[in-house]
Amino acid sequence: MRNVVFGVVVAAVGALAWLPPLFTRGACTAEFDALSEQLQEARAQILTLSAAESYLAAHGLRYQTLTDRQCESSALSDIVSCPGGALIVGVLPVKNGICHYYRDANVRFQLGFNRFAQLVRIQTDMNPYRKLKLPLLEYEVDLGK
Repeated sequence: MRNVVFGVVVAAVGALAWLPPLFTRGACTAEFDALSEQLQEARAQILTLSAAESYLAAHGLRYQTLTDRQCESSALSDIVSCPGGALIVGVLPVKNGICHYYRDANVRFQLGFNRFAQLVRIQTDMNPYRKLKLPLLEYEVDLGK
């Protein structure tokens, strides 16, 4: 009897773990897409380092500017390559609390500039959905998608 009750409790907890993302209706991806689109649409306004810093400050986006030397020696895992000049890195907290558990708490962005302080790269990142691996069934399920 205890085994049955334990099994039912485990199954109920497992089912509840799947429900919260169903209520987000794509909110996690929507927040990521919104920042990506905002930066892409603002490309003409952020073509130089000083213009980008002004734009980000005016829109309340937290950021940090790294020089080319700081970029090369940075221990930040998000930096794949340095653009040859300054690199602006920033984060935008995700508003939807459910996304914090099923995807990521922040949307990260990078604006890369060449040695002439001209924009050469816009990059936005967010962790992918977590996966539930069922080793006995050799099956993998995306949580929250």
